[in-house]
Amino acid sequence: MSRGKAILSILAGVVLLAPFTGWSRGPEPEPLRPAATAFTVEIGRQSALDTYLSPVRYGGLSLALGYERLRATSFAPGQWLTRHAVTGTFASMTNTSGNGSMLSGYLDYSFAMLRRWQVCKGLWLAGGGEASLTLGGLYNLRNSNNPGSAKAAVDLGVTAMASYHFRIKRLPVTLRYQGSLPVIGAFFSPEFGQSYYEMFYIGNRDGMVHLGAWHNRVDLRNYISVDLHLGTRALRLGYRQVMRTTHLYHIDTQVFTHAFVLGISGEIFRSVRPARRIVSVYH
Repeated sequence: MSRGKAILSILAGVVLLAPFTGWSRGPEPEPLRPAATAFTVEIGRQSALDTYLSPVRYGGLSLALGYERLRATSFAPGQWLTRHAVTGTFASMTNTSGNGSMLSGYLDYSFAMLRRWQVCKGLWLAGGGEASLTLGGLYNLRNSNNPGSAKAAVDLGVTAMASYHFRIKRLPVTLRYQGSLPVIGAFFSPEFGQSYYEMFYIGNRDGMVHLGAWHNRVDLRNYISVDLHLGTRALRLGYRQVMRTTHLYHIDTQVFTHAFVLGISGEIFRSVRPARRIVSVYH
């Protein structure tokens, strides 16, 4: 057999065998990364002390609406996930003597990126960084001068999460804890006795924005939830604790919220191809 015929025979064999070898396989399709979303309603109690408005602590009913979205990242989906969370909170409070009222409103948004590790079957731990934005304020209905105290802050901090997926007989259950602690940022606060009229009408805006760290501002958020998976959706039960504190220019602010959480959660698929691998943030 001539050299040319031998080469042609080899090439023909390669072509015929290619469908049965790994050479014919293209790149593996990207795994499905369903977004785990939750819509929640919260009811609980809030207590607030803001010495810019009053030296007396107020307390009362707190209501909140929340939205949360978790999803594995497109890069390293098995190791990294992102979390978006938005919560709007409103509270109506009275002082201990019952002759004064205060209203509270906050809008919180946070974005976190977490690295996660599987400790054992069903148990995942995660930790990472978080950026957050807070807007809101307190309004004292008794005050005729300086009745309101605006709140605004941007922060960078740390967050941690633990989730455990198990079954109660045939019912899949996800138990999860999420904790967030801002480390450094900036926040708005007037000086003691400085009115909003001075700041926004006269133009005395010096010292309105301050560097925030643990020496003058400590916030803490804890969130525990249980998801009872009922088909494609889950019933969420939980508890949320939020602490907001600042101390600056002899002005103390302490706002504490404890709330029961009730909501609906579930995973949203953008594709329904069953052959693709699924990377869930639940398990």
